[in-house]
Amino acid sequence: MQSRSIHHPLAWLAISALVITIFIDMSRRPPVVLAQANGSGSLIGDNIEAQVSFDAPDTKDPCSWHVVTSITPTPGPSSGPITIRSRNGIDDVLYVRRCPTDQSLHWIPQTTSSRVAQHSESKVSRLVNMLLIKTAPPSNKMVVNVGTWFWVPRSVWKSVSVTAYIPTSVGPISVTTTAIPTSLIYSPGDGNKAVTCKGPGTPWSRSRGDNDTSNCMYTYTSASHTRQAGTYAANTAIKWTVTWRSNLGIGGLLPSIRTGLTTRVRVLEMQALSR
Repeated sequence: MQSRSIHHPLAWLAISALVITIFIDMSRRPPVVLAQANGSGSLIGDNIEAQVSFDAPDTKDPCSWHVVTSITPTPGPSSGPITIRSRNGIDDVLYVRRCPTDQSLHWIPQTTSSRVAQHSESKVSRLVNMLLIKTAPPSNKMVVNVGTWFWVPRSVWKSVSVTAYIPTSVGPISVTTTAIPTSLIYSPGDGNKAVTCKGPGTPWSRSRGDNDTSNCMYTYTSASHTRQAGTYAANTAIKWTVTWRSNLGIGGLLPSIRTGLTTRVRVLEMQALSR
């Protein structure tokens, strides 16, 4: 899975609207339709053009969408409509829209929900909290051969979700995109490999002392005074896993997001230093 890095959440521009065309084809209704993966949503007509919106829809749709999994054969030379077809290299999936008093069949391209999800992902990126990094010892007096703890506040370590929908005259088709923080990555800037740990890290406190260890910790083995600026450019980043789910009953993964912050750290040639 690909990963994108952003140094500030506001660097991503939120795309508030996108015109998407959904091609719909009515099939003759079979005697029996078996379905799974339900959700609420709606379409009307043979061809819909609608804007993708991020506000909550005004009304609730009493109808539901289901993926058609099998169809009872109808009399005659044809065994009835198929459930998947391909047009111009794009697969269409057959859905049944069930309402309290009626039901109808519609072909919907498999790319419809994923396209909405990709654009709502940019809004998720903008909503991700600004990165706030804590270290012990502090960044201006780290010490050679003394483990440096790094962590982020728990308030930052939480999921962010955005729901986008296509409003139609009879109800919305919605996609919810969620970014989940999964790992904390510390690149020390001294030429060594980055350290990756699961979770936000553990805050250091005086009661732990200098000999305690953390799963999010790095030990510098050389002082930074040899560098031109007298410091290392250390980078700390959170990796976010991004998923999407549509009320059409489908979902998947999107490219992961990385929010990072670079800090100049000074590493001193001392065996120990009070934190």
